[in-house]
Amino acid sequence: MGGNGPRRTSAHSGLGRGKPGRRVGVAPFTPSLRQARISGPAVLLPLFFLVFIFLFLPVNSPFLTGPARAADGTCGMAVNEPSNQWYFAEGYTGAGFQEWLCVFNPNPEPAELQVDFLYNGAPPASIHAEIPPFFRSTLNINHLAGEGKELSLRLAGDRPLVAERPIYFLYANKWKGCTLGQGVTSPSARWYFAEGCTREGFEEYLLLANPTGSEVAARARFTLENGLSMVHQAYISPHSRWTIFVNHVVGAGHDVAAEVEAEGPVCAERVMYFNYRGAWCGGHASTGLTAPREKSYFAEGYTGAGFDEWLCLYWPWDGGETGDENEVQVRCLYQGGDEDAFTFRLQRGQRRTVNVNQLAGGGKELSLEVTGSHPLVAERPMYFNYLGSCRGGHVSTGTESPGLSWLLGEGTTRPGFHPYLCILNTSTQQASVRMDFALGDGSSESVESVIPASSRYTLNVLDVLPRGADFSMRLTSDRPVVVERPLYFPGADFEVLNAMDHILDLSVGIGPRVEGTAGEERAAAYLASVLAGYGYRVLVQEVPLPNGGRTRNVIASLEEGAASDGSSGWRQALVVGGHFDTKGGTGSPGANDNASGAAVVLELARCLAERGPLPGLRLEFVLFGGEELLVDGTDLHHFGSRYYVAALAPEERAALRGAVIVDMVGVGTQLYARTMGIGPMDLCNALLSYAAGSGIHLPYLQSGSYSDHEPFEKAGIPAVWLEVKDDPWYHTPQDTYDKIDPRHVEVTGRLLLGFILSLGG
Repeated sequence: MGGNGPRRTSAHSGLGRGKPGRRVGVAPFTPSLRQARISGPAVLLPLFFLVFIFLFLPVNSPFLTGPARAADGTCGMAVNEPSNQWYFAEGYTGAGFQEWLCVFNPNPEPAELQVDFLYNGAPPASIHAEIPPFFRSTLNINHLAGEGKELSLRLAGDRPLVAERPIYFLYANKWKGCTLGQGVTSPSARWYFAEGCTREGFEEYLLLANPTGSEVAARARFTLENGLSMVHQAYISPHSRWTIFVNHVVGAGHDVAAEVEAEGPVCAERVMYFNYRGAWCGGHASTGLTAPREKSYFAEGYTGAGFDEWLCLYWPWDGGETGDENEVQVRCLYQGGDEDAFTFRLQRGQRRTVNVNQLAGGGKELSLEVTGSHPLVAERPMYFNYLGSCRGGHVSTGTESPGLSWLLGEGTTRPGFHPYLCILNTSTQQASVRMDFALGDGSSESVESVIPASSRYTLNVLDVLPRGADFSMRLTSDRPVVVERPLYFPGADFEVLNAMDHILDLSVGIGPRVEGTAGEERAAAYLASVLAGYGYRVLVQEVPLPNGGRTRNVIASLEEGAASDGSSGWRQALVVGGHFDTKGGTGSPGANDNASGAAVVLELARCLAERGPLPGLRLEFVLFGGEELLVDGTDLHHFGSRYYVAALAPEERAALRGAVIVDMVGVGTQLYARTMGIGPMDLCNALLSYAAGSGIHLPYLQSGSYSDHEPFEKAGIPAVWLEVKDDPWYHTPQDTYDKIDPRHVEVTGRLLLGFILSLGG
């Protein structure tokens, strides 16, 4: 503020175009959240309940815009065969939790499905549904099972099906994320888990489900990193669920492996909620193994920037001699065909954690093959900040052997979701694979690819499927392969954590950004890189300064301005912008003035890129350079925005609905809409009306020429400036990151996102 890709066949036309690119880039326990006991009878839902009533979640659903819509990710392990029976030990429909069940019928005939709800402390209930042939269905468990329930699921189909269970959550009102239940096809008396953690920022649960008609006694044994073990005894009522909070059993500060030994068949699942290193929160879930394996394969793996990959190894105690040794070979197979091998040794009852980033080196897309001289249990957790806008983690138990056929139940290309397929070809010859996608609208798509020998292959599903599609998949190959499906969920709503990261990068990572200096040039390069990463065409516009130097505007758009219907003229457009330079001679790092506004613009650009072009509006995001006063007592300021307005062609200017300027929105007590009062008030009035209709208090304040709305208003273009007042530290060295109030940033961003969407129709 101043004075060569896969081949695709289709069962229907009109395919969308996916965004290219690969990945770049302990609080008090709340007993009521996860350990509430349920009393009273369960409600039996009607038989043959029509599943298609719950098939799709509308994009504008209140859930998707609420606090539980989380940035996180999951990793689905494909299965070789469908099954008539599926079991899921974990499930919760309490406040902040939204549970779904994704069911894929890969058969050419319809399938009848029964879903049994096994509650914690209440009688079971059931629903019935019909799944059409080669069709993906999605059931809303919160609606079907009732709110506020701890439950497990038992599925029975008259034909073999594939099922997965996603849960999106706001855990304990502090950590947002999502978990994925792979499900198991039969209960067992033994279960093993290599991964587990009760260190600071980790909260772990073990869920046990009894699908039988008799009480089952089960013993959960937890082995710590120091070799000590602790035991929890459970008595699980018939058709019921038991929850163990592992932090309470073993205490804080431990790495944990777990074994379950039951007197009858049970199902088990381990869920972890976390704030990894105090920066990336989320959750992941594992169904564990019923027996140790001699080999485990993990198709997914990445050690690039923003990804931490781990491998957890556990050799369970089975009564052998203490001195026995398990020699474990970990083979890393890289995308491109290279490989490495490493050897580790385990003692009986030992759990070991391997840092794959250190093992394989950074920047690698890789798969893992784990082989033990004795059977062992392995899991691969990964924690990440995907694309700088999706923090979380996922986990996989891998698979025991490659196969020629694989099935996946869950997948989506809805706005804010980024699905991938990772395929490991273990053969010494190339593999030809075909992927048949069953979409939620009843249509299908097919993709064929060739996977090099002894190599890892990655497919970005957004490149081959239309946007907005739910899908399941069947993959067939002429050589044995292993398949996993990472699914990242940065979301398409304003996420304040992303904006705060940008404020940190600009004000601390770069610091002062005085117009015409190297600091400002670095900031322009940063902004351009972020916007290009979101899929925008980016122009860095050079702007001359009167002192002989240069400043820069960073301009980003998804579409050309000309009308797409072949008619003459330009589409109606909106500029969303703010400056990124800082005031010279002050030593200010410019956290509020104006890293805060620039960060809001960047996060809005990300959200709207996820949603795709708006039918009624073309957007241009502009980060202006040279806004601050160059010489005190003069009119030498707003160089970037004045240059931008002067360079507009007549048809561009005529099509411009206006400009929204975001400047200083992180410090103060009240957000204001401001104009100079000399230009058209259409845009400002529309924003004020939208805010009032949304229940947001947004007073109007007439201003002077203090921000980049000035040249727009003087040119007769509607403009409005959003500012939070008042900031006592701006233009001083105290304008620092720690002063920023994320609540102001979030209110500004969510207000503008809703307003822009309302204009776009």
